[in-house]
Order: sequence, then structure tokens, then C-alpha cells
Amino acid sequence: MQLVAERLNLSGLYRLSWGAKNTRGEAWKKLKEEYDQKRIAMVDQALQEGWLEPQAVYGYWPVQAEGNDLIFYDPETLNETEPSVLERMTFPRQVGGEGLSLADYFLSKESGQFDVVALQVVTVGPKATAKTAELEKANLYSDAYYVHGFSVQMAEAAADFLHDYIRKELGMAKGQGLRYSWGYTAIPDISDHAKVFKLLPAESALGLSLTSAYQLVPEQSTAAIVVHHPEARYFHIGINRAG
Repeated sequence: MQLVAERLNLSGLYRLSWGAKNTRGEAWKKLKEEYDQKRIAMVDQALQEGWLEPQAVYGYWPVQAEGNDLIFYDPETLNETEPSVLERMTFPRQVGGEGLSLADYFLSKESGQFDVVALQVVTVGPKATAKTAELEKANLYSDAYYVHGFSVQMAEAAADFLHDYIRKELGMAKGQGLRYSWGYTAIPDISDHAKVFKLLPAESALGLSLTSAYQLVPEQSTAAIVVHHPEARYFHIGINRAG
């Protein structure tokens, strides 16, 4: 867990999750010192009490792009005339701008070649949610707020840690490629979480589940697709307005 804690995005933790977004100048310096101490103490507490358990599953699949779709193949069937398709994910195309889709970053079916993609699911476990609920039940709402924000950012740190590990396994340059999560600007629809759960053992290995609206449970979890293309960048798909 200590290695994951070293990956914490302090700006995300302090300014977004802990509410210091608009704090500036001397007030920020003072608050940052306070938050530094709070973070260090919280890492120690989580280690001692065991309410954070960073865990993950990930995997690689041969893929090809077809239009806005990314086709996932069974690696055991690549030598067959028609390789077996495991899943097909559709990635929306950007309205305006360069008209990008995540599918553009992979070799096309027409190329006759296979590309590779990684999927990852990361969680810090259900005990973080239980810890927050315990504090709220004791009317310690401020403590619950900080614990919740910390556990959410630790899940992000664990995702970043695993992403770098995947980079190393694929022999990628440091910082090459990007990680995209469903629910954000490039892929706002989270229904493909169900397909990720079919490809990865997130339920059996990590104890995760999906709500009827495809939200991850526990909340302090992330699912992502890792795009290795060196020119990959973040983008917003925009809104397609009729007329």
C-alpha cells in the first residue's frame, strides 16, 4: 500500500477531494502543511487498521479496429481463418475537432494485422466504504469526508501504479500511451463496464459488482482501457446537436 500512496495526486486529493480548490497564497501554504500531516497520518492509520486493500486485475487481448468499434479476439484462435470474437466495444466519435474515437488508435481490421490492448480494474476494497459509514454513524462527519476523499484518490493512485506496470510489460516508453476510464469525456457511457467484467474476473478475484446503472461497487474502484499509441491524447467527444 505504501507504494500506491506514493502515487497519490496531491493536487487531486487536497484541492478536489478535500475541498481546497479555491484556496490560494498564504492560506494555501498553511492548509497544505496541515493536509500533508493529515495524509501521512491517514496512510499510517490505514496500514495499521487495514481498511485500505489495493487490489487489481488486468489482461491483454489481441484487437482490431473497425470503424468506431474495437474487436476483442480470443488469443487461442488467432491462427484460425476466422478468429473467435470475445467482445466488441463501440467508442463514440468526437463531434467537431479532429473527429477522434479511441478506436482510431488501434490497427484496423483491413490492415490484416492484430494490435494489443490492456484492460484494468482496480479497487481499494469494501472496508474503505465501511470505514466511512462507521465514522458517519458516530457523527464524525468531517473525518468521514476526509477518509472518503482519501480512499477515492488511493484508488486512482492504484490505477496509475498498475498503468505504469503495464507500460513496462509492453515495453513502452515512460509516459507513452494513456489510460481512459468509462464515464469520462472520451467514453462517457459506462455500460461497457459489463463487457469489462466479462473479460476480466473483477467479481471472482476482487469481489466487485455492478449496479443496475453499471456503477462499480465498491465506489472506490476504477476500470480503464490502456491505449499504447504514442500519439494518444485526452479529448471530449462533444455534443451532437440536431439541426
